Amino acid sequence: MTTSKNTLELLQRLADDDDFRSRLEANPVATLAEYGFQVDPAIAPFAAHLPSKEHIRDNMDLLSKQMEASNTWVIFMR
Repeated sequence: MTTSKNTLELLQRLADDDDFRSRLEANPVATLAEYGFQVDPAIAPFAAHLPSKEHIRDNMDLLSKQMEASNTWVIFMR
């Protein structure tokens, strides 16, 4: 289950942790599941392309609210 704490922790790691970003880009389904996001592998991208760490940092509050409202990762990942 996704919580606001999980969402903020996820975004913080995306803004600061290069190893975590690489892992998420390589395997988004498994990595997002660690934070309570359930992504159907049938519709998930094989690999994710993330915005810059700076973009995530600058927009963390907005991204957090959007992710909590929609319970999805599509907002910032393609």
